[in-house]
Amino acid sequence: MLRCCSLQGRVLLLVLALPVIAGLAGCGSGTVATPIPISPPPPVTYTLTGTVSAGLQPVSGATIQLYTAGNSGNGSAATAMLTTPVTTNSTGNFSLTINYSCNNSTDQMYVVATGGNPGLTTTTTNNDALVLTTVLGSCGTLTSISSVTINEVTTVAAAYALTPFISLTATAPYFSIGASASNTLGFSTAFTNAKLLASITTGKVGTFASGLSIESGKLNALADALAPCDNSAGSSSTACAALFVAATPQGGAPPASNTLAALLTVIKHPGDVHIAGNGYIWGLIGTTPPFATTLTHSPSDWTMTLTITNGGINNPTALALDKSGNVWVANYGGSLSAFSPQGTAYSSSPFGSGTLNECFGLAIDTSDNIWVSNFELPTHSLPHGALVKFTSTGSIVTNTSNNSPYFHDSSIDFPTGIAVDTNGNVAIANSANSSATIYSSGGSVVSSGLAAGNSAFPAGVAFDSAHGIWLANLGDGYVTHVGSSNTLLAHPSCCGGTAGVALDSFGNAWVSDYYGSQVVGVTSTGANITSTTGGGISGSQPVGIAVDAAQNIWVADGNTHFTALAATTGTAISPLSGYGIDANLTSARTIAPDASGNIWVSDFSANKVVLFFGLATPTKTPVQPVPTAP
Repeated sequence: MLRCCSLQGRVLLLVLALPVIAGLAGCGSGTVATPIPISPPPPVTYTLTGTVSAGLQPVSGATIQLYTAGNSGNGSAATAMLTTPVTTNSTGNFSLTINYSCNNSTDQMYVVATGGNPGLTTTTTNNDALVLTTVLGSCGTLTSISSVTINEVTTVAAAYALTPFISLTATAPYFSIGASASNTLGFSTAFTNAKLLASITTGKVGTFASGLSIESGKLNALADALAPCDNSAGSSSTACAALFVAATPQGGAPPASNTLAALLTVIKHPGDVHIAGNGYIWGLIGTTPPFATTLTHSPSDWTMTLTITNGGINNPTALALDKSGNVWVANYGGSLSAFSPQGTAYSSSPFGSGTLNECFGLAIDTSDNIWVSNFELPTHSLPHGALVKFTSTGSIVTNTSNNSPYFHDSSIDFPTGIAVDTNGNVAIANSANSSATIYSSGGSVVSSGLAAGNSAFPAGVAFDSAHGIWLANLGDGYVTHVGSSNTLLAHPSCCGGTAGVALDSFGNAWVSDYYGSQVVGVTSTGANITSTTGGGISGSQPVGIAVDAAQNIWVADGNTHFTALAATTGTAISPLSGYGIDANLTSARTIAPDASGNIWVSDFSANKVVLFFGLATPTKTPVQPVPTAP
């Protein structure tokens, strides 16, 4: 808001007025526009009440502190909001009041309970291993939350959703939650996901609309495994000692001596046989656990998922995430589905029905437009296929050159995989004529016939940082790297037949070998880095492949699971059975990380998309030629 003022004595204010110089016409002669100072928001008085329980037993004497999450990096130091923490009473209840100014509505808040007596007869007991938390969310919405429950279920939910943003500390509260200031969207999504997994009011597993489900039995089972330690006299107790041993990864160090550290270790090593096997984490659960679980035996791993079956999913193939974290899914059956970061469908009916057909590829450009490849069209009027472009709201963009929804030219020949460059260009793998085409963001041809003679039925394509492309050739044992001017840079023989390719920040290409049941890494010049059959790849038919911001490699195996491989070395992180068995994957096809550190997988045969919480490093979306942090 501006006001007019006398020029005399106000010359210095001209500098402030420069950005709004166009508004000077409204002032009289000899006046300039100056900003009216904007006062910070007034302090808000906020009161929060709650209950702390350990295995459903009230915890008295627990220390309660409210925190604002850090904003200087993942796991950065949080800020305590109470000068003097409060403690719970004999029934585990507490009440706290603060005066605060919320300068940024995206600042995230959480409350922590440490120590206390979990109902033991010795009144002097203080369980030094008890660390429980409940997330509150944006400070701008605090006043809508008046009461919370802090227990094992809310703690497990927070840990699953926020693991990429949590670091452990040596002193109370023994952990901190924080993110980069540039990733407020991914961070706030993770907080929302925590409240999706568990109700912060009731302390029970969340409820879900039709078409959405989580592994509630597994979440309760992990909460049940923590409860004996929380209900004990502390870190020196038999129950806590058993937890710390069970949570120790094979070949790794035991967790710090508190329940939150043990929980994080389990979630960060969800497929380690030492923590997934009978007699370990599962063996900690008592015969009458406090939180009812539907599991009857140890799970295959301790990953947590959200399964989506609504929104018109119909044999999903490719998927990608836009700038807002929304998920777009190409359906082979001829449509486009879209979901919020929490899996809520944009529409019960998908987009593009009647226009799309046999969709294999999907990519999102720098303007958040969604490009979908059609192997063949519904009418077969263009027998060699075409691309269709959608806006970020799901509307089809008309190709003005032919007044139709289809972008195509004579070089397009049964398109499969597509990719988007930093300049908005779109690369198309033409399976039938064994070449690639590049379109501009507007849909005009930039170049065509790329890699012709050096590729064979390409299925996957990826840009490099210099605007060249890599092609994964399903028709032979080679991968192809050509520069932006179609100069052949590499053409190594590596595989049985590749279906997907993704690049890391070092310029290396990682390819999924569909026929060779392996993942292969090669340098930009084609030198072999490694090949692996570990982590669930052996015997599978790997298809989709992606790299996160930590340069770890994620591979959809085409069957019942997916695989995680370590950056640069390709060493398996996932177990021999891979991840996803408990999610009942049947044909994992495409895989992608998001800005919250979640992994998204499309399941072709089961007509579903599955979100795996907090497995990856937060990664900027839409996907970049070089994966980076948000």
